[in-house]
Amino acid sequence: MPERRHGWRSQIILGLLLLGLWLLFSGHYDVFHISAGVLSVAFVLTLNRSLFKVRLYPGDVHRPLRLLALAGYLPWLMKEILIAALQVARIVLTRRMPVDPSLVEFHAELPNAAAQTVLANSITLTPGTVTIDVAHGVFLVHAITDPSSENLVEGVMPARVVRLFEGDESGAVTDVSIHRWVEE
Repeated sequence: MPERRHGWRSQIILGLLLLGLWLLFSGHYDVFHISAGVLSVAFVLTLNRSLFKVRLYPGDVHRPLRLLALAGYLPWLMKEILIAALQVARIVLTRRMPVDPSLVEFHAELPNAAAQTVLANSITLTPGTVTIDVAHGVFLVHAITDPSSENLVEGVMPARVVRLFEGDESGAVTDVSIHRWVEE
């Protein structure tokens, strides 16, 4: 029974977030548009209710996202995206384009597949880095410069993602290898 209660709480929070987005994007706050938003959100939640019970990997542990930690993670991620965007802009605007591309491979101890997905998407959202592959906690990331991959190699971003699902920052980055292009 406690699992069902948790499921309803998640549905309510998701519904409120979707309704908030509907109202924000529609820009109309009359009875018709609010009613259309409520009906649309109810329809989407009904269609997707079974997805909350799906385990993508055998043995994957479901840990809910900690909303208070998310409130701290999103501004930090936005700051990192802005800093990386300025670094990429500087590279593009520099006449000699100091690009030093590399593939960074590392293992991150994350609590579940959802945390791996959040980390992979956060890396890709940050300009100058793209997650190419994730398998069993091993990430392969393309970075255009060394500063682009610093938060990954130092374990800053993985630790922040772990904090979203657990209270501690036990997400250690290990087995880091950096592969560089060699000009012929």
